[in-house]
Amino acid sequence: MLSPLERAFYPGSIAVIGASSKPGSLSYQLIHNLVLYGYKGSIYPVNPKAASVYSIPAYPSITTIKNNVDLAVLMVPKEMVLDTVDECNKKNIQSIVVITAGFKETGEEGAEREAALLKKIRKYKMRLIGPNCMGIINTHPEVKMNCTFVQGTPLGGGIGFISQSGALGAAVLRTVQQNDIGLAQFISIGNKADVSGNTVLEYWWHNDDIKVITLYLESFGNPRHFMELTREITKTKPIIAIKSARTKAGMKAASSHTGALASSDAVVDAFIEQSGVIRVNTTDEMFDIAKAFDMANLPEGNRIGILTNAGGPAILAVDECANWGLSVPELTAKTKNKLKKITPPEGSLHNPVDVLPPANADVYSSAAKIMLEDENIDSLIVIVGPPLMLDTLEIAKSICRAVKDTKKTVMLVMMSQDDVIPRLKEVMPVHPPVYRFPEYAARAISRMYNYKKWKERPEGIYREFDADRKTVRKIIQKYSAKKGTYLNSEDVSTVLKAYGLPIINSVFTHNTFDLIQISDKIKYPVVLKAVGKKLVHKSDMGGVEVDIHNTDELIRAAEKITEKLKFHKAEHLLEKFMIQPYVQGGVETILGITSDNKAGHLVMFGLGGIFVEVFKDVNFKLVPVNDVEAASMIRSIKSYEMLKGVRGKKAVNLDYIAEAILRLSQLSRDFPEFMEIDLNPFVFFDEKEKCSILDARIRV
Repeated sequence: MLSPLERAFYPGSIAVIGASSKPGSLSYQLIHNLVLYGYKGSIYPVNPKAASVYSIPAYPSITTIKNNVDLAVLMVPKEMVLDTVDECNKKNIQSIVVITAGFKETGEEGAEREAALLKKIRKYKMRLIGPNCMGIINTHPEVKMNCTFVQGTPLGGGIGFISQSGALGAAVLRTVQQNDIGLAQFISIGNKADVSGNTVLEYWWHNDDIKVITLYLESFGNPRHFMELTREITKTKPIIAIKSARTKAGMKAASSHTGALASSDAVVDAFIEQSGVIRVNTTDEMFDIAKAFDMANLPEGNRIGILTNAGGPAILAVDECANWGLSVPELTAKTKNKLKKITPPEGSLHNPVDVLPPANADVYSSAAKIMLEDENIDSLIVIVGPPLMLDTLEIAKSICRAVKDTKKTVMLVMMSQDDVIPRLKEVMPVHPPVYRFPEYAARAISRMYNYKKWKERPEGIYREFDADRKTVRKIIQKYSAKKGTYLNSEDVSTVLKAYGLPIINSVFTHNTFDLIQISDKIKYPVVLKAVGKKLVHKSDMGGVEVDIHNTDELIRAAEKITEKLKFHKAEHLLEKFMIQPYVQGGVETILGITSDNKAGHLVMFGLGGIFVEVFKDVNFKLVPVNDVEAASMIRSIKSYEMLKGVRGKKAVNLDYIAEAILRLSQLSRDFPEFMEIDLNPFVFFDEKEKCSILDARIRV
C-alpha cells in the first residue's frame, strides 16, 4: 500500500478542486500542464458551475467522483479550504496539495487559518503539501506529472528539487531545458505546514528515482534534525543546498567573543558542513553541480585532463582547477605519442591538449579517448570553443559517443553555443554534463571529489573523558537564582579543571593594598588583569599589563589599569585584580561554546587573542563533536599553517588541540546550562604540559 507522500508523487488519479474553465487562470494552466506533459493517470476537474474544463468532464464536488482519487489539488478561495478538506476526508483522500495562498504568510488571521487547517490534517491522518505552494512534478515515464501552474516543460533526469520559494521554483522550471537540468521530481513546500523539507528528504533518501537532492531553503524548522537526517543521507546520495539570508545579522546580542562571532550564517554553515551537505551561493551553481552528479561518474582523484581547441578557455580551466584544489598533471609519453598522430604540428600535446580551431569531430573523439586512457588522469574537461565553420553539434555528439563507456569523469564545455545545448539533449539523451564555461566544469568536479572524500572518511568517535560532574553541578546550583549571569573567576577555574582543561593558576586581590601584601610571594614575571563580570573586552580598555618583573612594577601596573578604566568610564566594572604567570611564545587560539535557539549548542575553535573579532578566523560545529570533526575544525582555519609551525617555530600539539575541543564539547553536552564559554587565549605549544588557558568566562 502506498504511503500518502508516495500517492502525492505517484498518483493514479488527480482531482483539481477549484478548476476554472477560463484560459489564463492558474487552475486552468495546471490542468493544461498535466495534459500537455502527458500525465498517465486520470484527471478530475471539480467545478460546480462548469460542465467541463479543458474538454475534460467536470464534477460539482469531490464526493460525486465515483472512482478513487489519489491526490487532491486545492485551488479554491482561502475561506473554502477547510470545508474542502472535510469533503476530501469523506472521499478518503489522504494526499492533498493546497495551492491557495492567504495563510500564515499574510499575518495573524492567516496563521490562525493555517493552524486550523493543520489540525484537520492531523485529525484525518492526511499529508498536506503547502499551503501557498505551486505544486509538484514527477518526470518518471510511467507518471509524467507536471502538477504545477508554471509554463515550461520539465526534462527527465535524476535530480530532486525542493523549493521553499514559489518564484524561484517557477524560474527554474522555465529554464530547465535551456540549461540541460534533468529533474526526477520537484516539490514546492510553500508554508510547509505539514510536509517540510525534512519530510521530503526522508522520503527521497530511499527513492531510487532520485540520484541527487537539491534544496532552496529560507529557514530551518529543526536544524538539528536536518543535520542528523542529512548526515545519513549523504552517505549514499549527494545533497546540494542554497540557504538564503547569508548577510542576516547575528542571532543575538552576545557578550562573549564566541557569541559575537556566531552569526546565523555561521550556525547554518556549521550544521550543513557537519551533515556533508554541499552549500552553494546561487541557483546556477546548485544546478551546475547537481547535473554533474546526475550525469557523470564520481572522480577517483583530483587529476584533471583538459582538451580544447582554444588556448584562452584552457588557461581559465587550469586557473580554476588550482583554485579548487585540483591538479593538471603531465600526460604520459605514451599518451603524447598517440596524440601526436592525430593533432596538427602547431597544437600542444601537454596538458591542456590544444587541437586548434580546425579540429573536427574525428579529432575530438579520438583525442578524448586517448586522454581518458592516460593513467595520470582521473577526469577530463573537453572544451569546444565558439564555432567557426564546423558543425559543433556533430562534434558534441562524436565526443559523447567516444566517452560513453568510460568509468572516469567527463565534462563537456560548449562556449557561446546556447542553441546547441538543448539540441544535444534531443539527439543524445544520455551525455556528459554540458557547461557554458570551463570554470563551472572545474568547480563541479571539485565538489564531486570532495563529496567522494566525505563518503569515504571515517565515521568518527565520540570520546568520553573522566570528569568531576558532581563539582560542576554544585557550582551551577549556586547560580540557580541568577539566570544569565557569569560565574566568578574561582568557579570558572573549578569548572574547567573538572573537565581537564588547563586553566592557568591565578591569584586574586581586591585592591592595591592587597597587592602589596602578597607581592613578595609572587614568582615573577607576571601579568596583571582587571576582572569584572561585565569587563568582556578588558584589553580594549587597558585592563591588562604584561611582563611585570617586581613589586614596584606590579603596583604601577595596577595604578595604570585603574587610570585607563577611569578614562573609559569603566572603573565601576572593576571587581578585583588577577595575577597570572607571564606566558610567552606558543600560538594563541580561542575555544568557546555558544547556543542557538533552534540548533542548540555549538563549539568554536580558531585564531585567538585580542584580534579574534577582527580576523574572525574561526570554525563552528554543533555539539557533540567527534574526533574526526575536531580534526576538521583545526584544519579548516586559515591560520592552520601557524599551528603547523612557520619560520623555524615548532608545530604546536595538534592532537592536544583536538582533545581540548572534545573535552569542551563534552562539558557543553553534560551541562547545557552553560550558554556561553570563552577560553581566550588558549595558548598551545609543542608540549602538552606547556599549554594553558590564560583567560576564561562562563555564563549560565
